[in-house]
Amino acid sequence: MSATARWSYTNSATIWRQGPRDPVTREPTWGAPIVIDCTFESDGKLQTTDNGEQFTPNHTVYHEDAREIGSGDRILVGKVSDAATPPDSSEVIQRTGMYDMSFFGEEPDFVIYTGQTTQASF
Repeated sequence: MSATARWSYTNSATIWRQGPRDPVTREPTWGAPIVIDCTFESDGKLQTTDNGEQFTPNHTVYHEDAREIGSGDRILVGKVSDAATPPDSSEVIQRTGMYDMSFFGEEPDFVIYTGQTTQASF
């Protein structure tokens, strides 16, 4: 953990990465839960998914875990390592990104945005 993260990422979040859909039920499958150190906010600033859909995040989660996390995965603020599937209270990850931390001599930091997309009106 970097020196910057040591004082700022004092919370935890649990992530379930989405796997392929079950061939019979067509329900998503989930990888084992992973727990990351993080900090978060609920600011509600309008965001756009990688597909161009707009959404207002429920949570914006900042972390420095370099494991692959992407749209469609699920996240829950807090440590939940015993649930094989995401609980109903988990949120859909809509968008991810990263921040350059080279000016501190550190590896990049990452951000996760959760929430539900809204239909654009024309």
